[in-house]
Amino acid sequence: VSIGSKKQGWRISDDEVIGGYSRGTFTLMNDFQNTDVTNQDDSEDKREQDNEMDMEKSDIQPFVRWQGNIDTRVGPKSRAKRSGFCAIRCPEFPGSIPVGAKYNALEIQCRQDGRNETFNLKVQTYFPDDLYQGLITVQPEDIEEHKRDGFVSVVLPFRDFLLTSHGTVKSHQRSLDGGIELQHFGLTLMDGKDGPFCFDISKIRLVNYDSVEEKIIS
Repeated sequence: VSIGSKKQGWRISDDEVIGGYSRGTFTLMNDFQNTDVTNQDDSEDKREQDNEMDMEKSDIQPFVRWQGNIDTRVGPKSRAKRSGFCAIRCPEFPGSIPVGAKYNALEIQCRQDGRNETFNLKVQTYFPDDLYQGLITVQPEDIEEHKRDGFVSVVLPFRDFLLTSHGTVKSHQRSLDGGIELQHFGLTLMDGKDGPFCFDISKIRLVNYDSVEEKIIS
């Protein structure tokens, strides 16, 4: 499988590898990058302005922006029966990370544009094409509650992940528990809809989630 280009350790891929037309980019959005440090004005007014700016900057949360365009056209030289996907994948974790034995869910703080991205978990297994996938869905009321910046917290319990292979759900499912170790994770957008997409990520972490109380406990 062709993975595509790399960006800051992450791997980017899209249906170009099968002759398609979808394209995606991956960018660290950091408002500090454009700070002008060449002005060395040491006046008292300038120092006060700098202090105010530093306080404002302390509230800025850098985030990752994954964006691009989905095009479902099948290329004229492609052997694929369908097309239209973009994907990103983090670097492999050194030594893997035990998931099922210590955690039961994953939390992602994200800003979504209404499309349905899939979160992918690659775990250590005898079957190299196995991939656990969970759908990221943000409810309209969640966006309304966080309309200042649009970021919401989405919890994905491991019990809701489906075991897949080559994009197809496997008939025999294995749960994400016990000593299963996480090798890497990623995101895929393949919702069958043409057009632009934009997905921002500010945090991803493994958690323990109480589904009865609907809250993260650790």
